[in-house]
Amino acid sequence: MLQDMISKDDVLAAAEQIRQLLPYDEDNVQLMKRALILYRQDSVYRVKAESPTEVSAYVQDVVPVRVTLNLFLMVKSGCSCPSEKICRHVLAAFLYVYATFERVGTFTDDWLEREKLEESKELVRRQFQEKLLPNENSLSSWLAFFEAEFSLWETRTPEGSQTMQGLYYGYLSALKKHAPKKPELKSLYQIHSALAVWLHMFSLIESGKIDPEKDFYSLNPYVEQLMDTIYDSIDKLKTYALSFALDPFLEKTPDVVRRLLLKEDYFQYERLRVFGEIWSSLLSRPKWVAREHEVLKKEAGRRFSPEVQFGKLHLEFLQKNDEVIFREAEHFPPESLPYTFQWLSEISAKKDWKRLKTWYQRIEPIAIGYTKLDKPFKEIRDVISELFFVLNVYVKQTNDHALFERYAAGCLPYTFTEYSHYLYEKRRFAEWIEIHSLVGFSVWEMEKEMIKEISANDPEALIPSYHREVAFYIDQKNRSAYKEAARHLKKLRTLYKKAKKQKVWDRYIKQLSGNYRRLRALQEELQKGKLIDGES
Repeated sequence: MLQDMISKDDVLAAAEQIRQLLPYDEDNVQLMKRALILYRQDSVYRVKAESPTEVSAYVQDVVPVRVTLNLFLMVKSGCSCPSEKICRHVLAAFLYVYATFERVGTFTDDWLEREKLEESKELVRRQFQEKLLPNENSLSSWLAFFEAEFSLWETRTPEGSQTMQGLYYGYLSALKKHAPKKPELKSLYQIHSALAVWLHMFSLIESGKIDPEKDFYSLNPYVEQLMDTIYDSIDKLKTYALSFALDPFLEKTPDVVRRLLLKEDYFQYERLRVFGEIWSSLLSRPKWVAREHEVLKKEAGRRFSPEVQFGKLHLEFLQKNDEVIFREAEHFPPESLPYTFQWLSEISAKKDWKRLKTWYQRIEPIAIGYTKLDKPFKEIRDVISELFFVLNVYVKQTNDHALFERYAAGCLPYTFTEYSHYLYEKRRFAEWIEIHSLVGFSVWEMEKEMIKEISANDPEALIPSYHREVAFYIDQKNRSAYKEAARHLKKLRTLYKKAKKQKVWDRYIKQLSGNYRRLRALQEELQKGKLIDGES
């Protein structure tokens, strides 16, 4: 069934796209009426979901036509009729699909009622254009403009369509049109417009128009795009020597950033990262940091909030009050590990290796504790991998291999890749073999070229692994397993010979044969492999 192949959310999102693509005017009203006639005359048939976001259908008009609906991007929908725009056939097919989830009247009534909104909308727009267009040289003007434009967006957007998608593509697009021309101001404007969209996402959550629990995975891509916009704009600002002309903007920026910080629950990690990045890159002047620290101290006195705690610690970090952070870190749960990466990265970027060493020494228990959490393997592995990405930068610069090895050994098995590469490069082959065995690798699963090199340079390192393999196959107690055991014994004999321990081998094979003398099939395989003679 169609409902099983496509989602209601995608269909409703496509409906909102149609409203944007076909604004209310007489031509589009007539187009909609013709589409409704086709739909109500059952002219739409052979409707099929080709994928979760693509639907094909046929529409019987004067001649039958084939329609393809692209629910993800309705403008890319197509029809075999000559029209190059969205035609009545595409609309009729869409109404058929819409009707499987919602009453068609819900869509068309809203469409036809747009006429009633036009006069009030134009009145608001005229007033807005006359009074509230942003002044390029005033942050207060930008913020007032953002609020006025959000009110306008709410007025012209039906309540059921006030989604994150609509906010991003409708509201944010309107803000972008009025970005300043000067490159520095434009980048700062983009940061503030992204913050405005993020804050108004919370407005929709708080008013019940967005359900963050239900819609988390549809919200997440937009939050990531807002973060990318902020980071890219910061990177562009870094290419300039920030002039004092930006001071009036930057001095008022903490109030906006703090509003996002003090939101609760949702996208906490992302909000803290953005707070830290903006403060570290744009607002790190001592007087601004000290002033904000006082503000957050007062906020902490009114209520406990992890966001406020992080904000205070980040400001301590900017003032290099690391001991204050370390005292707090003694009470950090292991889950806090990812929140330290921003600090580690910043110190690394400044090449303050002495300070960084102290940090790695102090957060080591948190890192090891994180690997003991009851979380999916991949989730822990991803976090530890990010930690080792910044740790490797430090090790390459300082050659502090002892610290690296403590982390690698302490975070096993999540550091298997990093630790095994390290041991191999150091030619510590016995330990390399041992950690492979620890995580369950058999000799035959290890990389052949590496085994070949170890066999040539340190044959004794391989001997314990081959002993384990022989014991494993003998325990299977069947002919094919005995053949595998004999094959591994031949390799083991070669290793003993290379290690110049022939007598040890002789005692071992004699004892092995004696212990399993009742296993006739095994004895036969040992004889076939010339590992023992017939009399043994």
